[in-house]
Amino acid sequence: MAVAVTDPFSKLPSELRHQVLILTDSKPSILRMIQASPIMLQEYLAYKKHIIRQVIAAEFDEQMMQDAMAIILLPIPRSTVWDELSKRQSQPICEHILAWSKSQLPDPIKDGNDDLLSQLNKLHSQLLLLVEDYITKATASFPPREYLCLPHIQQPLTEGHLMFRGVKVTPRFNSANLTSLERKRFVKAFSVYELLCKLSNAPYASRLIRQHREVSYAEYEAVGCVHNYVRSLYGAMFAQCNDGWLPSTSTGASLGPGLIFPDTFYFDANSYSTNLGLLGKMPQRDTAASFSTTGLDYLTIFLGYDLANPDEREAVKAQIEYIWDFERPFQSYTWDTSFMLLLTTEPTFKNGCESSMYKQLSLNRDGKLRYKIFQQRAWVFFDDSRFYPQESTERPNFPSERFLMEEPTKEYSKRAWSYNPKEERGLRRSQRWHDGRDCAGGSTVNTPNGRNIC
Repeated sequence: MAVAVTDPFSKLPSELRHQVLILTDSKPSILRMIQASPIMLQEYLAYKKHIIRQVIAAEFDEQMMQDAMAIILLPIPRSTVWDELSKRQSQPICEHILAWSKSQLPDPIKDGNDDLLSQLNKLHSQLLLLVEDYITKATASFPPREYLCLPHIQQPLTEGHLMFRGVKVTPRFNSANLTSLERKRFVKAFSVYELLCKLSNAPYASRLIRQHREVSYAEYEAVGCVHNYVRSLYGAMFAQCNDGWLPSTSTGASLGPGLIFPDTFYFDANSYSTNLGLLGKMPQRDTAASFSTTGLDYLTIFLGYDLANPDEREAVKAQIEYIWDFERPFQSYTWDTSFMLLLTTEPTFKNGCESSMYKQLSLNRDGKLRYKIFQQRAWVFFDDSRFYPQESTERPNFPSERFLMEEPTKEYSKRAWSYNPKEERGLRRSQRWHDGRDCAGGSTVNTPNGRNIC
């Protein structure tokens, strides 16, 4: 006979249940609570607006609120014919950006605007999902594997996974495990990046700002990390829509049939774009970076496709080609150019909110590979290293410049190279190549040029 389970929250009066929900410091924690407790669900539904208002108020400081309102209330959407629109709608856009620069946009918490609050809550949930996806990848034992995956946006915050062609690969990180300050760093950086994307083809409006908001250099680095992450999402789309191969956790080492350095440490988004036919038209363009400027609206549309379905993969490729040809995202301002039009910073600028990881890890921008690896490890955001896996001499979480310089030499000494290692790197990213190797019993596989790999 089934034993009745008593809801522990049923013993609390309504006022205390209400306080528990308000004092729960993250949206994912509230969702888990109301899923587990029917009586807390009733309490939440009865006072939903008030609870959301309190949670959002705790998550957004004044600057973050202004950034969010600048995104939500932008007078016109991103357009492919911005110059035509600017002639008749430039004034509202300019006024909007000027109001943002002076912190004069509405605040739905203070104003009691339920409609704006609902839009803000939706934006916050969208950003949190991406934050959790980013952290899952950044703290993985073998990040190049997780970076090939995409977030499952149809699942709620409490049940998400990283997906590869419809297969669940890794449970998504729970942002409730972050400190309040860590969560704010992430949400703030994602919000600023989305605002830059919204204005990436409206530089004329940005130029009207005379008093730029000063931000710390750590915040600038954080937005750069978000850019690298969004680029990687498009790289994962390119890989899943084409011939990308998902390594198992056991093939993290560069020996055997796995990936080859630097693919064992860094996920290069543009490595998977060559089969899309875009680079042939403009070979010098950073394809993934160009698409990242289209912002959250397009990204949400793309993430809504079921890439387990071949027809939907073809639809994504068609959509990508259409946007490239007719909306020309490669003509938009880069994120750092837009940043300097709206904000100002210097390497010495600090605001006292810099993370301990940012302070501890010295980083030289001249070491481009190391810099990109640190970005994919989300190095700017965390207070400490508690989320990172146990590292080893062979696989440090944050490799030194010397390590990265010596790694190719180590591989050369262990392999009998028969041809260009760059070509082999490309082959080992290919599902067809791995399928062919399996059919050949793991011995010899011919390349498209007739050469073979042992």
